[in-house]
Amino acid sequence: MATTPRTAPAVAAPPGPSAERLPDFAGVDVGVLAVRTDHAVLGEVAALLLRNWPSADDAVAYYEDGPEKALH
Repeated sequence: MATTPRTAPAVAAPPGPSAERLPDFAGVDVGVLAVRTDHAVLGEVAALLLRNWPSADDAVAYYEDGPEKALH
């Protein structure tokens, strides 16, 4: 009877930020996206963004809720 040698499981790299730059979506009109998309999840996300974004003057980014906080 032939045996198959066992190999050690592959070790994944630890999670961390990617070196790849994120695309710039600053010019996307979320209102138009919410109305025109036929993708169910994207439509819900766009609608949620619009409900929680009263005006351009009130838009705020909170960095203290980032993934780094969960790791410390």
